[in-house]
Amino acid sequence: MEHDSTLYVGCDVHKDSITIAYALDAGEVELPGKTGTTQADIDRLCRRL
Repeated sequence: MEHDSTLYVGCDVHKDSITIAYALDAGEVELPGKTGTTQADIDRLCRRL
């Protein structure tokens, strides 16, 4: 495919929080921040990403 790209995602998971970082095609690492661990928190994070 002509417009394929790779998304790298890292998760630092703890009991009370999850921190997410991502990079598109080995570019700059983006750190959207920390979120909670409830289902609502994770759903909100997925919508943001």
